[in-house]
Amino acid sequence: MNPNVFQDITIKVLLDRYPYLLKLFMDLGFLCLGCPAEAFHTLEDVAREYGYDLDILIQHIQKTIKNNDQKNIPKKIIVLNNNNTKEVRHEGTKD
Repeated sequence: MNPNVFQDITIKVLLDRYPYLLKLFMDLGFLCLGCPAEAFHTLEDVAREYGYDLDILIQHIQKTIKNNDQKNIPKKIIVLNNNNTKEVRHEGTKD
């Protein structure tokens, strides 16, 4: 995702869209969740408030989103049916 998109997004919208970012925010010592300002503060505001480099913060967020999205992609399995035709299924699904 374009880093400029993250720069102007509010914390509320960001956490609503990617709730797993809450752990990253907590690990970084950001007290955004439940703060009345989360509805209108942007990442740029938060970086400035906490003295954090905006580009590095965006890189951390992008990495967290990428890692989380990759974990949630179902793995495909190719199965040979009785008539020797291939069928693609997603891991965890049954017949």
